[in-house]
Amino acid sequence: MKRPHLLPLVTLLSAILLVGCSTGQNKETLLSAAGFRTVIPTTQKQIAQLKTLPQLKVIPVTKNGKTVFMFADSTRNVLLIGNQKQYTAYQQYALQYKIQQDKLATASLNADADNEWGAWGGMGGAFWGPCFY
Repeated sequence: MKRPHLLPLVTLLSAILLVGCSTGQNKETLLSAAGFRTVIPTTQKQIAQLKTLPQLKVIPVTKNGKTVFMFADSTRNVLLIGNQKQYTAYQQYALQYKIQQDKLATASLNADADNEWGAWGGMGGAFWGPCFY
């Protein structure tokens, strides 16, 4: 069975890994990919309200029985807004991103371990062989 919906996710994760953004920009990229709408405040009142929101965190806001999720970044002057479906997609993307980061960290640790033992010839090298004693 083909999974064409995975291609955008793989592309997105690859782009994030290559760019190496800060945490806030990673979240913003993942939120945008999940379908969050970007709002740029244009008036002084909107800019002031943006600064009062918790920064670089996704927060739920319920108004008139409807819940929306907001992500504020006043340093970049941007607000992202999404619904429950988009927030769920963001959570899935964030989990996939974390898994990729963990895989990269593990690969890096394994490469470092190989480099450190290389000077000793590895576990099967001369250090452990008959020439050791």
